[in-house]
Amino acid sequence: MKNNLLIVFFTIAVISSCSTSSLRPDVVDRSSAQRTQSVSFGIIEDVTQVTIEGDRELGALTGGVIGGAVGSSNSDEEIESGVGAILGSLIGSKVGAEIGSAITKLNGVELLILLDSGKYVSIIQEAGDKNFMSGQAVKIIRSGGKSRVLPRN
Repeated sequence: MKNNLLIVFFTIAVISSCSTSSLRPDVVDRSSAQRTQSVSFGIIEDVTQVTIEGDRELGALTGGVIGGAVGSSNSDEEIESGVGAILGSLIGSKVGAEIGSAITKLNGVELLILLDSGKYVSIIQEAGDKNFMSGQAVKIIRSGGKSRVLPRN
């Protein structure tokens, strides 16, 4: 039982130390600092509020480990303990995935932008402190396969 609690504790500590990158337009990945990025300019044609799905994988992993540890500790019999660990892992993984998704989902915004080049692009990002509206001039900054939209000053 003591070993199971240690496993659960260390799993939670390791997983909670992992951070996901922000999807806010005003937050930049560390790898983007001091690097050249491409910039485009355009006008917002449409703004749609969206929900960005939460991270299910982290919750599933955490729930599976905790469920397995708890399930295996329900019996002193080796076979029953093994079955308990498997069932506990499956149930914990499913519950953890749902909890993880609910906790990490974000309010987002989908921006349909007409670029100065005449091309349309659609970019979804986390809703930040700035409210976007149709007709607003914006800049699009691209780096490493990611794009972020900011008001053009």
